[in-house]
Amino acid sequence: MAAFAVAALALCAGAARGEGVSLTLKVGYFLPTDEVFKDVYKGGPAFGADLAVPIGGVLRVWGGAELFGKTGRLTLTEDETTVRIVPVYLGLRLESGRPGLRPYAGLAAAYFFFSEENVLGSASEGALGFLAQAGLAARLGGAVWLDLFAGYRGCRLKAGGAEPLEARLDGLSAGLGLSFRF
Repeated sequence: MAAFAVAALALCAGAARGEGVSLTLKVGYFLPTDEVFKDVYKGGPAFGADLAVPIGGVLRVWGGAELFGKTGRLTLTEDETTVRIVPVYLGLRLESGRPGLRPYAGLAAAYFFFSEENVLGSASEGALGFLAQAGLAARLGGAVWLDLFAGYRGCRLKAGGAEPLEARLDGLSAGLGLSFRF
C-alpha cells in the first residue's frame, strides 16, 4: 500500500512540473497462453487507458487499466460462457529516444479482476499479478502520438470453496494507442 501512495505522489509531482505527462487510449489483441482458456475463449480485442508521468531522467511512473471481455463455449457442453478480465496496474517505465520517436519498456504490479458467467454458475475473484510492456511512440503532430506496443501479463487466480477455481490469466498482448502529451 505504501508503494501505491508513493507512486500516486510521484504522479502528482510530475504532472505539476508539466514534464511530458502522457495519456494513452489503447486498443489491442489479447492472446491467452493457458490451453484451457484458449479452448474456451480463444483471444480477442482488449481496450485500455494508461498514464505515464516523468519522475526523473528516463524514469516514469506508469499506471492504467485494461478490459478484455469475451463470450465462448464450454468445452464439454458447448454452452455459452462469458468472461471479463480487468487488470489495474501501477509500475515504472523507462522511456528514452529522440524528441519525435520514443522507445519504452515498463513493468507493473497488477490486480486482476476476473468474472465468469455460464450455466454452471458465476465466479468473481481477484488476484495480484504483473504486466510487462514494451513499445515505440512516434509523434504524429503537436501533442498527439501513435503508440505501438506488445506485452505479457501473468496472473494465477485461486479461489477456495466447495469447488476450488484455478485460472491462469497469462497471455500476450499487442496493439496500437493514441497518446496525448501535456
